[in-house]
Parts: sequence; C-alpha cells; structure tokens
Amino acid sequence: MGRRGFPAAPGSVKLALGETRPSRVNFLEPSPRRQAPVMPKDIDDGAKAVWRRVLREMGHTEVIRAADADVLRCYCEAVSQYQVTMRMLAASSPLIRNRGELVKNPLHQIVRDDRDAVRLFARELGLSPSGRAGLNVEMGGAVGDIEDVLGPAPRRLHAVGGSDG
Repeated sequence: MGRRGFPAAPGSVKLALGETRPSRVNFLEPSPRRQAPVMPKDIDDGAKAVWRRVLREMGHTEVIRAADADVLRCYCEAVSQYQVTMRMLAASSPLIRNRGELVKNPLHQIVRDDRDAVRLFARELGLSPSGRAGLNVEMGGAVGDIEDVLGPAPRRLHAVGGSDG
C-alpha cells in the first residue's frame, strides 16, 4: 500500500512556515544544490516550450532545482503529449464505429491519463495552486538552508526514521 495523507513538507518549507521545534525538522534531509535544471537536448519541441515557460515563471523561486530535472522533464513531456492527444480528439468524434457499433473514442482515455499525469507532476513541482499553497518564498531571494536558520544539526545517537512527533 502507498503512503497516506499529504506528502511530508521539506525541512526548509517547515522553517519558512514558522516551525520552531527542532524535533519536527529533519536535519538529515538532503538539500540539492541551488542550480536550475538544464533542458535535455532530446525532448520534443512542445516539451521544450513548456520547459522554458515553467522556468520563466518559477525559476526565480529556486523551488525547482537541477536535481528535479527528471521530474520536470516528465511534466513537460506529459503536457506536450496532452496537447497532441487533445488536438487529435478535437479533430475526431467523441464516438467512433467499432464493428458497426458506436463506442467511446479511445482518445478520451488517453487524454484523461495525460491530464492526470500533468496534474500529479504539477503538484509535485509546485506548479499548481494547491501545490504552491504550502510554499513560502522570500521576496528577493530563496529560503536559506536549514543550518542557516537553526544552526548545525544536533548529534543523534538513535536510528533515523522515527515518528513525526
């Protein structure tokens, strides 16, 4: 069974939201370098346009970093594929003939699957209103690293992976 509930907020986001209890911040959480992702050369033109648009709109926030390049690529390709299949569906009929009977056009399912993929990747990258709802970004700069706010992480003598409490 998969995870339940909302995804855990990164430590830097918790700190930006005002968390003051060190027990609620994962000091061992990896923090990717503050570098923008580089567009892959082998993605299609539609995905390239989406990539440029996303980084133009969100690049200054430093929410999407080089480590997120694969997820951003999947998002851009999903948007591009959605646009292609949506145009194909618009050019055809909602119903098609199959062995003499009218049936729902299979493009409906492909469009729905592509739309779901876009929605999930957008939320993961903070590109949707609900995905941005929990994010805070300082004006004029990015949120600092955890150590910048709370100091160095305390030494732990027990295993990592306990409860959130």
